[in-house]
Amino acid sequence: MTHLFQDGKVPLLPWLCQEGPEATIVISTRARLARNLQAFPFPGHASEVELATVLGEVRRNMPPLEELACLDGQFLDLPNLPPVQGRCLQELRLTSPGFWSRIKGRGLLLASDLSCSIMINEEDHLRLQAYEAGFAPHSALEQVVRMDRALETSFSFACDEELGYLTACPTNVGTGFRLTALLHLPGLVMIGEIDKVLNALRQLRLSVRGLFGEGSSVRGALFQLGNMQSLGRSEDDLVQDLEHHLNKVVSYEKMARMQLHERDHLGVSDRVRRSLAILQSARLLTAQEAFDRLSDVRLGSDLGILPHISVRTLNKALIGHQAAHLELAAGCPLAGRERSAARADFLANLLN
Repeated sequence: MTHLFQDGKVPLLPWLCQEGPEATIVISTRARLARNLQAFPFPGHASEVELATVLGEVRRNMPPLEELACLDGQFLDLPNLPPVQGRCLQELRLTSPGFWSRIKGRGLLLASDLSCSIMINEEDHLRLQAYEAGFAPHSALEQVVRMDRALETSFSFACDEELGYLTACPTNVGTGFRLTALLHLPGLVMIGEIDKVLNALRQLRLSVRGLFGEGSSVRGALFQLGNMQSLGRSEDDLVQDLEHHLNKVVSYEKMARMQLHERDHLGVSDRVRRSLAILQSARLLTAQEAFDRLSDVRLGSDLGILPHISVRTLNKALIGHQAAHLELAAGCPLAGRERSAARADFLANLLN
């Protein structure tokens, strides 16, 4: 796996290199399936020996998967992976934040193009994930379903005739399916309507979280929207439900942007150009300010105020300014002002 991080750089994920459906608002879509092996306790109740046994079973019996044409024999050897590289995978949203808190007995399969991954012994024995650019739930679902069907030829999954697939978290019981879209909603934030929209979504039993999922803070007007429960619902039903509600959010955001643009075009233009100027010339930048300024610049690009800045460049900035990516590029740990200075230099070089 070392060549994935060659020269201190991580390749930009394919779904961040492309513009998908509703790309000005929906950055990416993730489909995830949770599965557990029938003969073993869930990871939270398993001993180290049982976790190691599950990991060994998966490694020995993993069928060929077209979606996981992986590097280095498909599996990442977590104990031998430098911690900074693990944190980079977390910042890329290929693993959960809690995945790296305990690496013993855990494993990770990662597609060579970073479009799919399988976490082993996280909250469930297997968590299958697929990513797409923009809002593309059907193609993301197709990828994880293909992986799931291939895995069912080699493994017996914990399942109940009435409940469906059994999972560690009760909200995943049923299909074990979670569909999540990463949204950029600066318009609703700026006109003061974001809380009203988010509260309405929560009342509809949809989850709204920060960039890195459960427990993470909201930065740069980035929100994750997804289904909360899968019991009694098919995957197609869940896709249609999220499509219906997400399209409404997209419409609200478009109206908010239009309102801002029409009522205070000069003010919006000034805001996004000031943010760009700061990113181009600042010597020190905190992560919070970088997220917020990049949010303004992304809005300016979407509105045509800054047409020369591409989505690819903005996505590279979004990923590359994070702490682990800066440390990987520097080749050494960074903290405090050193990290803020490295972040400012990275963004200035990228955006000038």
